[in-house]
Amino acid sequence: MSTWRVGREKPMQGNDTMDVFACMASRRSIRSFTAEAVTDAQVHAILEAGTMAPSAGNMQAREFVLVRSPLAKQAVADTSDAGITARGKVLTQTWIATADVIIVICYDPRRMGARYGEKGRTDMSKLDCMGVAQNMMLAVTALGLGTTCVIGFDAVALKHSLGIPAELTPMLLLPIGHPAAQGGPVFRLAPEELVRFTC
Repeated sequence: MSTWRVGREKPMQGNDTMDVFACMASRRSIRSFTAEAVTDAQVHAILEAGTMAPSAGNMQAREFVLVRSPLAKQAVADTSDAGITARGKVLTQTWIATADVIIVICYDPRRMGARYGEKGRTDMSKLDCMGVAQNMMLAVTALGLGTTCVIGFDAVALKHSLGIPAELTPMLLLPIGHPAAQGGPVFRLAPEELVRFTC
Protein backbone atom coordinates (compact mmCIF):
# COMPACT_ATOMS: atom_id res chain seq x y z
CA MET A 1 0.00 0.00 0.00
CA SER A 2 1.46 3.38 -0.99
CA THR A 3 1.72 6.20 1.52
CA TRP A 4 2.10 9.96 1.31
CA ARG A 5 2.60 12.81 3.74
CA VAL A 6 -0.01 15.53 4.16
CA GLY A 7 1.39 18.82 2.87
CA ARG A 8 3.91 17.31 0.48
CA GLU A 9 1.67 18.24 -2.43
CA LYS A 10 -0.55 21.28 -2.44
CA PRO A 11 -4.15 20.05 -1.91
CA MET A 12 -6.76 20.94 -4.50
CA GLN A 13 -8.67 23.99 -3.36
CA GLY A 14 -12.43 24.35 -3.31
CA ASN A 15 -14.23 27.68 -3.15
CA ASP A 16 -11.59 29.99 -1.67
CA THR A 17 -14.26 32.24 -0.13
CA MET A 18 -15.83 29.40 1.88
CA ASP A 19 -14.36 28.85 5.32
CA VAL A 20 -15.06 25.69 7.26
CA PHE A 21 -17.95 27.19 9.25
CA ALA A 22 -19.67 28.51 6.12
CA CYS A 23 -19.18 25.10 4.54
CA MET A 24 -20.81 23.32 7.48
CA ALA A 25 -23.70 25.79 7.50
CA SER A 26 -24.35 25.47 3.76
CA ARG A 27 -24.08 21.67 3.51
CA ARG A 28 -27.38 20.02 2.60
CA SER A 29 -28.51 16.46 1.97
CA ILE A 30 -28.78 16.35 -1.83
CA ARG A 31 -30.70 13.54 -3.54
CA SER A 32 -31.29 15.04 -6.99
CA PHE A 33 -28.53 15.59 -9.52
CA THR A 34 -27.98 17.04 -13.00
CA ALA A 35 -26.29 15.12 -15.80
CA GLU A 36 -23.09 17.18 -15.46
CA ALA A 37 -20.06 15.03 -14.73
CA VAL A 38 -17.90 15.20 -11.62
CA THR A 39 -14.29 15.57 -12.78
CA ASP A 40 -11.50 13.19 -11.87
CA ALA A 41 -9.74 16.07 -10.10
CA GLN A 42 -12.83 16.69 -7.96
CA VAL A 43 -13.10 12.99 -7.09
CA HIS A 44 -9.43 12.96 -6.11
CA ALA A 45 -9.90 16.03 -3.92
CA ILE A 46 -12.86 14.39 -2.15
CA LEU A 47 -10.89 11.18 -1.58
CA GLU A 48 -7.94 13.20 -0.33
CA ALA A 49 -10.21 14.98 2.16
CA GLY A 50 -11.33 11.59 3.42
CA THR A 51 -7.76 10.43 3.99
CA MET A 52 -7.14 13.49 6.16
CA ALA A 53 -9.77 12.45 8.71
CA PRO A 54 -8.45 11.41 12.14
CA SER A 55 -8.07 7.73 12.92
CA ALA A 56 -7.59 5.95 16.25
CA GLY A 57 -3.94 5.02 16.57
CA ASN A 58 -3.55 6.23 12.98
CA MET A 59 -4.52 2.69 11.93
CA GLN A 60 -6.55 4.06 8.99
CA ALA A 61 -8.94 1.13 8.67
CA ARG A 62 -10.91 2.78 5.84
CA GLU A 63 -10.89 1.90 2.16
CA PHE A 64 -12.95 3.34 -0.68
CA VAL A 65 -14.76 1.79 -3.65
CA LEU A 66 -15.53 4.15 -6.56
CA VAL A 67 -18.66 3.41 -8.55
CA ARG A 68 -19.13 5.22 -11.88
CA SER A 69 -20.68 2.93 -14.51
CA PRO A 70 -24.48 3.10 -14.92
CA LEU A 71 -24.86 -0.64 -14.36
CA ALA A 72 -22.82 -0.60 -11.17
CA LYS A 73 -24.66 2.47 -9.85
CA GLN A 74 -27.98 0.76 -10.48
CA ALA A 75 -26.69 -2.31 -8.66
CA VAL A 76 -25.86 -0.12 -5.66
CA ALA A 77 -29.32 1.46 -5.73
CA ASP A 78 -30.89 -2.00 -5.91
CA THR A 79 -29.22 -2.99 -2.63
CA SER A 80 -30.50 0.07 -0.78
CA ASP A 81 -33.32 -0.20 1.71
CA ALA A 82 -36.73 1.34 1.19
CA GLY A 83 -38.70 2.41 4.22
CA ILE A 84 -41.82 4.03 5.57
CA THR A 85 -41.84 7.27 7.53
CA ALA A 86 -43.77 7.83 10.74
CA ARG A 87 -46.44 9.54 8.61
CA GLY A 88 -46.81 6.52 6.35
CA LYS A 89 -44.91 7.92 3.36
CA VAL A 90 -43.10 5.23 1.37
CA LEU A 91 -39.42 5.98 0.86
CA THR A 92 -37.34 4.71 -2.04
CA GLN A 93 -33.69 5.24 -2.84
CA THR A 94 -33.75 4.79 -6.60
CA TRP A 95 -32.26 8.30 -6.85
CA ILE A 96 -28.88 6.85 -5.83
CA ALA A 97 -28.35 5.59 -9.40
CA THR A 98 -28.64 9.17 -10.76
CA ALA A 99 -25.48 10.34 -9.00
CA ASP A 100 -22.44 10.73 -11.27
CA VAL A 101 -20.19 8.86 -8.84
CA ILE A 102 -20.79 6.86 -5.68
CA ILE A 103 -18.11 6.43 -3.04
CA VAL A 104 -18.57 3.35 -0.88
CA ILE A 105 -16.71 3.88 2.39
CA CYS A 106 -15.59 0.53 3.78
CA TYR A 107 -13.45 -0.59 6.68
CA ASP A 108 -11.01 -3.44 7.17
CA PRO A 109 -11.67 -4.69 10.72
CA ARG A 110 -8.28 -6.41 10.86
CA ARG A 111 -6.40 -3.12 11.03
CA MET A 112 -8.08 -1.72 14.14
CA GLY A 113 -8.43 -5.21 15.57
CA ALA A 114 -4.68 -5.76 15.44
CA ARG A 115 -4.20 -3.01 18.03
CA TYR A 116 -7.52 -2.67 19.85
CA GLY A 117 -9.07 -6.15 19.73
CA GLU A 118 -12.80 -6.69 19.35
CA LYS A 119 -13.70 -3.05 20.03
CA GLY A 120 -11.30 -2.04 17.27
CA ARG A 121 -12.84 -4.50 14.83
CA THR A 122 -16.34 -3.12 15.43
CA ASP A 123 -17.06 0.24 17.05
CA MET A 124 -13.72 1.94 16.39
CA SER A 125 -13.60 0.90 12.75
CA LYS A 126 -17.12 2.26 12.19
CA LEU A 127 -16.31 5.55 13.92
CA ASP A 128 -13.23 5.86 11.74
CA CYS A 129 -15.52 5.81 8.69
CA MET A 130 -17.83 8.50 10.07
CA GLY A 131 -14.98 11.02 10.34
CA VAL A 132 -14.03 10.19 6.76
CA ALA A 133 -17.61 10.73 5.60
CA GLN A 134 -17.86 14.14 7.28
CA ASN A 135 -14.61 15.31 5.69
CA MET A 136 -15.76 14.10 2.30
CA MET A 137 -19.19 15.74 2.59
CA LEU A 138 -17.60 19.07 3.48
CA ALA A 139 -15.21 18.75 0.54
CA VAL A 140 -18.16 17.98 -1.75
CA THR A 141 -19.91 21.14 -0.52
CA ALA A 142 -16.77 23.28 -0.93
CA LEU A 143 -16.46 22.08 -4.53
CA GLY A 144 -20.04 23.14 -5.31
CA LEU A 145 -21.27 19.54 -5.54
CA GLY A 146 -23.90 17.69 -3.55
CA THR A 147 -24.23 14.44 -1.63
CA THR A 148 -25.83 12.82 1.38
CA CYS A 149 -24.83 9.97 3.65
CA VAL A 150 -26.66 6.68 2.95
CA ILE A 151 -26.51 3.91 5.54
CA GLY A 152 -29.65 1.98 4.57
CA PHE A 153 -28.44 -0.84 2.33
CA ASP A 154 -27.80 -4.58 2.31
CA ALA A 155 -24.04 -4.84 2.85
CA VAL A 156 -23.85 -8.51 1.81
CA ALA A 157 -25.72 -7.85 -1.45
CA LEU A 158 -23.60 -4.75 -2.10
CA LYS A 159 -20.36 -6.69 -1.66
CA HIS A 160 -21.60 -9.36 -4.06
CA SER A 161 -22.78 -6.84 -6.68
CA LEU A 162 -19.54 -4.83 -6.69
CA GLY A 163 -17.08 -7.65 -6.00
CA ILE A 164 -15.83 -6.00 -2.82
CA PRO A 165 -13.15 -8.19 -1.16
CA ALA A 166 -14.31 -10.41 1.69
CA GLU A 167 -12.10 -8.66 4.24
CA LEU A 168 -13.83 -5.29 3.74
CA THR A 169 -17.11 -4.22 5.33
CA PRO A 170 -19.15 -1.48 3.57
CA MET A 171 -20.16 1.17 6.10
CA LEU A 172 -21.89 3.90 4.09
CA LEU A 173 -22.47 5.36 0.65
CA LEU A 174 -21.88 8.88 -0.66
CA PRO A 175 -23.72 9.43 -3.98
CA ILE A 176 -22.12 12.56 -5.47
CA GLY A 177 -23.10 14.87 -8.31
CA HIS A 178 -24.02 18.40 -9.31
CA PRO A 179 -27.17 19.39 -7.38
CA ALA A 180 -30.32 19.69 -9.46
CA ALA A 181 -31.69 21.95 -6.73
CA GLN A 182 -30.27 23.51 -3.61
CA GLY A 183 -31.57 22.27 -0.30
CA GLY A 184 -33.73 24.53 1.82
CA PRO A 185 -33.22 25.70 5.40
CA VAL A 186 -32.59 23.06 8.04
CA PHE A 187 -33.55 22.95 11.71
CA ARG A 188 -30.84 22.34 14.28
CA LEU A 189 -31.02 22.54 18.05
CA ALA A 190 -28.90 25.31 19.56
CA PRO A 191 -25.76 24.27 21.48
CA GLU A 192 -27.36 25.60 24.67
CA GLU A 193 -30.14 23.01 24.29
CA LEU A 194 -27.66 20.15 24.03
CA VAL A 195 -25.11 20.89 26.75
CA ARG A 196 -25.97 19.12 30.00
CA PHE A 197 -22.96 19.96 32.15
CA THR A 198 -20.45 22.76 32.27
CA CYS A 199 -17.32 22.87 34.40
